[in-house]
Formats: sequence, C-alpha cells, structure tokens
Amino acid sequence: VLIAHPRLGRQDFFSRTVIYIYADSYLEGTKGIVVNMPSVMTISELCDQRGIEYPNHSERIYQGGPVAGDAVIMLHSDEWSSTNTTTAGAGYRMSSDYFMFEKLANFDCPAYYRIFAGIASWAPGQLELELNGAFPYTEKNSWLIADATDDILFDTDGYEQWDVALDACSQQFFDRFI
Repeated sequence: VLIAHPRLGRQDFFSRTVIYIYADSYLEGTKGIVVNMPSVMTISELCDQRGIEYPNHSERIYQGGPVAGDAVIMLHSDEWSSTNTTTAGAGYRMSSDYFMFEKLANFDCPAYYRIFAGIASWAPGQLELELNGAFPYTEKNSWLIADATDDILFDTDGYEQWDVALDACSQQFFDRFI
C-alpha cells in the first residue's frame, strides 16, 4: 500500500489516503484504489439503479480515485469470485461486474470486501519519481510504503485507516532493521 506523506497538504486529493496498488507495468504504469475514502453513496443505492434489492442500506461505496469514476470495482479476499474476477496480489482479488451485487444481495459474500468507484493511476515511471521525490515532485509528494494486510485494507476507514497504515509502515520499517 501507498500511504500519503503526513506533510502532503490537506487541500491535495491524496491527503491522508491509503492506496492499494493492484497493477504495476513498465509499459502501462501503475493502478491502485484509494481504500479509505467512503463516499456518500451506498451500495443499496447503486443496486437500486440495477433493480437489485440489497439488504444493507448503510454500507458505503468508497471513492477509489479520481480516474474512471464510473468504474465499479470490488476488492476482496481470494476465496470468493464472480463472473469477472482477477487476482490482485497475494490473498486478494478484484471483481468488476454486476453479478457480484446479486451474489452479495443473496448473502454470498467474501470474508472481506469493499466496493469502489474510480481508480488512481500513474503514467509509466511517474510513481517511481514520486516515491523518490525526484523533480518535478518533492518530498512532500512522496509516499510511504507498507505491506498490505487485512487490517489495513478492511478493518477501519477514513483517517483512522490512514493512522493504522502509518503505524504499520513504522512497525514494518523497524522490523526490517532491528
């Protein structure tokens, strides 16, 4: 996961965000989803648009990023699948079809999941420049990094999730050198 640097200005879209990177290619760049920004829209509202009766009226859709805002993606644990499911790292999969909503509505759910609208993406080489604080980016535009865990991805949200990710980053850094 990428964790927004604490010095990143509050007015920046990525301020205090946690991003799960699910694709990284030399030719196509990097793709991820912001995992800690709940939107105002609920899964139930989205399902209503498709004629699916969803039982949980408070479960939110998350803002996955500023790109492709109409793309709906579910990040979930790897024991579950739908008609359009792909591997998204060790222990995780991503699904992006409307059949997944029918399955969820019928209580056929993965152990862990979140649904997102939109993604975050970087041009080839861009994320590496940001990580290194190389021109035209500065240290405040750089990212902190931690290994993805279920705790970071699914147990909290909002700024609390960013705090959990920062703690994990610190602990993982400490564990590597001590």
